[in-house]
Amino acid sequence: MSISMHLDEYMARRGIRADDTVVVDNPCAVFDGNVEKPGEGSSADAKRRLEDAEAALRGLLD
Repeated sequence: MSISMHLDEYMARRGIRADDTVVVDNPCAVFDGNVEKPGEGSSADAKRRLEDAEAALRGLLD
């Protein structure tokens, strides 16, 4: 017996219906499907993005 059968039985006994609806509570949490993989892009681009992030953090801390 697989774990999914146990889970199905457990949920049925408690009247729980499976629901895969995603409720986004913050627009920033929306997944747009783009996945950045390590090594993509140039090292100059990565350095620029790191410097931008550092500047943004310093701006928040000042």
